[in-house]
Amino acid sequence: MKDWVETQSCMGRREFLVKAGLVGGSLMLTVSSLKAATAFEDVTVSIAADGPLAKVGGSQIVESSAGKLIVIRTEDAKFAAYSARCTHKRAILGYDHATKQLACPSHGSRFSGGDGSVAKGPAETALASYAAKGGPTSVTVVVP
Repeated sequence: MKDWVETQSCMGRREFLVKAGLVGGSLMLTVSSLKAATAFEDVTVSIAADGPLAKVGGSQIVESSAGKLIVIRTEDAKFAAYSARCTHKRAILGYDHATKQLACPSHGSRFSGGDGSVAKGPAETALASYAAKGGPTSVTVVVP
């Protein structure tokens, strides 16, 4: 029988630094590409004189890079914007000015028009909200 002496190859300092640099660089590129992929664009909506946002309590569904949004005119110069999709089963919401709530036609979930919180289930998660600033002729929704 032969005596076996196993020699284990140890990574040298230089090899370690090169591999660590490659891993770190790859990680940085991945994170930066994910951040760029999630960047959305603000949405500006024109307000027609006879359009739904021309009066207090009016609402309008708009397309954005973040998906469908619902914009609500809450006061003469104030607006609110939320995701237009119910957090329960993703149905498109409608705004009920009388109750100041967003309502899901599919399963009856209701959300506060003031902050997007759940007012009635089965939904359990609040709506995503967005800053909305406007005037008499247009409103801009800031989508982060």
